[in-house]
Amino acid sequence: MSLAVTPCRPRRKASLIAVAIALTVTASACSGNSGDSSQKSPGEKRELVSTAEAAKGKVDQVTWNLTSGEPDTLDPPNAATYGGGQVVMNLCDTLVRYDADYNMSPGLADYKQVSPTKLVYTLRGNAHFWDGKPVTAEDVVYSLERAKANSIVSSFFASVKSIKATGAKEVTVEFSTPDEKFNTEMTDIAGVVVEKAFTEKAGKDFGTASGGLMCSGPFKLDKWKSGDSITMSRNDSYWDPKRLPLAKNVKFTFVTDTTALTKALDTGEIDGAYELPPTAIQALEKSAAGRLYFGPSTQSVALSVANKGVLTEDPKLAAALQRVIDREALAEAVYRGGGDALYTTVTPRTWPTDQTAAYQKAYQEFEKSRSYDLAAAKKLVDASGYKGQDLVLAYGAGDPTASRIVQLVQQQAKQAGINIKLQSMGALAFQQAGYDAGKRKGIDLMFGSSFNSVSDPLEPALFSYLPGSPYNYTGYSDATTGKLLGEAVATFDGAKRAQLIIEAQRRWEAANLTVPLVATHTVTFLNKRLAGAVTSFAYWSTPNMAFIGSAS
Repeated sequence: MSLAVTPCRPRRKASLIAVAIALTVTASACSGNSGDSSQKSPGEKRELVSTAEAAKGKVDQVTWNLTSGEPDTLDPPNAATYGGGQVVMNLCDTLVRYDADYNMSPGLADYKQVSPTKLVYTLRGNAHFWDGKPVTAEDVVYSLERAKANSIVSSFFASVKSIKATGAKEVTVEFSTPDEKFNTEMTDIAGVVVEKAFTEKAGKDFGTASGGLMCSGPFKLDKWKSGDSITMSRNDSYWDPKRLPLAKNVKFTFVTDTTALTKALDTGEIDGAYELPPTAIQALEKSAAGRLYFGPSTQSVALSVANKGVLTEDPKLAAALQRVIDREALAEAVYRGGGDALYTTVTPRTWPTDQTAAYQKAYQEFEKSRSYDLAAAKKLVDASGYKGQDLVLAYGAGDPTASRIVQLVQQQAKQAGINIKLQSMGALAFQQAGYDAGKRKGIDLMFGSSFNSVSDPLEPALFSYLPGSPYNYTGYSDATTGKLLGEAVATFDGAKRAQLIIEAQRRWEAANLTVPLVATHTVTFLNKRLAGAVTSFAYWSTPNMAFIGSAS
């Protein structure tokens, strides 16, 4: 699969600030079997791979860490975190599947777009839940209606008029307006099917450590020991023999301390992990216990305007922030080849591959207008109405990568005359601030990471730039943007849809509600005794543990 990449550019000498941060990163990396800077020269691109070498046999046990920590829920349509979604996709099946390269295929059901406003799913006859009960059309209708009613992914159902069982194994979804994107979203948590009877009986406890869940996936949930681990075992009666797991048992751990995780991986106590932080890369590049993989990803880190205020009222000040940050130096110094400079909210890896050229041309406009230029940033600040007041930038406490990045932002902003006050927040409070406006009170900017679960720019756009969207923190409302996005959703022609999205992008980016920083790669560590791991970010939308087995 051909994936879009950030265009190659002549490398510039890194700023003194970036060099200082690079030294800090080197000094703070774990010792032991650590690599050095010779592992990747400045400016060198990492080789990105979507899968590790194929597994050759079965294994009894795999211990895998959820780097982001313990999930807050395993209730599928709300399991939108890194860890929650990863676990759910091993336990539950979706109507439609992705592979490691984001290619779609039937999952629990075959699908047919009967018309622009009618989509029919036909369930596989042999699909059944862990308790042996068959997956029925009633279960599918219940699951989709439940996701539509009140969940993180409710916006994906905005154009759905009805979801009906039109046969024992058939479900018909009708739309009030054509919706090109809906079927694609059925590859992730929005398209997970749960057993209706079990879910209703569990009530509010469904998806919790005490309530559990009932799905039809390749692994069965054994135990969720809060604060310690989640264990699951192979579903030996899984309906799809081609995806029968190679691992008999999997244990998910919740180690969030980078030093502790690095040591556990290097000693073999933990077999693998996704989304390793930059400070772990150097320490693990020469580990004798296993190998690091860098995979294509739809993830990014950015600054988000958290509330209405000076940054929404003063366009020149907001534009100055785009020019004052040296993104290339940031990517090199902090991410050590684990990411590329990013100039738009939508990452290049999120572009549909058949429309790469169109998106690339539009991307280059932003790359030019937002490139690091301290003189231009100073002029914008001078021309603005900014009076030197502090802009509060919040970030998650205990995250060394976030701490380094926000310090760099603070220092570079100061050079242009912008005063930034850093505010660390506890993990829970910071997580809540992502969806609770009350937790963002008094905050101007938030640093954080995000990801798109599908290769479609409409996903981040609909989440962020429509009134009432979950991540529309400032109440951004632009009739033309909404009209363009609505037309894009209703357009099945890829080239036409790309042009509509690009036009909408020019409008939402002009508001400068996001300061994109780095498009990050998926960094995976896999113990040398194992093979078969999905190493692209598509792991989040696949039963990733099912492919891992013995390397010999």
